[in-house]
Amino acid sequence: MSVPPPSHSPTRSDGALARRRLLEAALQLFADKGYQKTSTREIADRAGVNLGSISYYFGDKPGLYRAVFCESFCDATAAPDVLQARDCLPNAAACQLDPDGALEDFFFNFLHPLKQGALIRLVMRLHFRELVEPSGVMGDEVDDDLADLFRNMNQLISRRLGLESPDTDTLRLTHAVLGMAMHFFVAQDLVDKVSPELVAQPESIDVLAERLAGWAASLIDAEARRRNACGDAD
Repeated sequence: MSVPPPSHSPTRSDGALARRRLLEAALQLFADKGYQKTSTREIADRAGVNLGSISYYFGDKPGLYRAVFCESFCDATAAPDVLQARDCLPNAAACQLDPDGALEDFFFNFLHPLKQGALIRLVMRLHFRELVEPSGVMGDEVDDDLADLFRNMNQLISRRLGLESPDTDTLRLTHAVLGMAMHFFVAQDLVDKVSPELVAQPESIDVLAERLAGWAASLIDAEARRRNACGDAD
């Protein structure tokens, strides 16, 4: 009879702690340095565990990366899991929301992880690093998630402009609107350095979301006025 491979799920409290320390150490290093520039030795040293612990709990470096990338660091009793990007924008038609209401919900949902502490901010930083610096481990998951969000936002903007289908300028405008929200994750270090008060408290993040939604609506209104003035969509 063959012996089954050992489980990567710890059965003792000290094992659970070691696994957690590995996840947190790997998250910090992967988010700061990227997948390729981070070694398993660095991760084990940062976590204060034996190098073999990575193989025991996660199989290999890609397995550890996938675990860091996919497992929630949220306290389920305190906050919901981090949403996928595509889930941040409700289906305005299905939910019977007007476009402005859907925009407001998007910014509140997208910025919600900023309320969940340093670990979740690192998770989001890692997600965006994966987008611009693919590890080769996650495949197209991140690209597909954000592509779905982009398409949904483009449809929402087109609907708000009264268009039957998107055009070149709605594509430009969609990048601008999404960029307003993504900035606060991609440029976390800059935000913390020059304007930390914007994300210091849950209430300040709610104000930020409200303002961004209003400014996004204003951008769309400006595009509507431009179209009415010149009739040019290109």
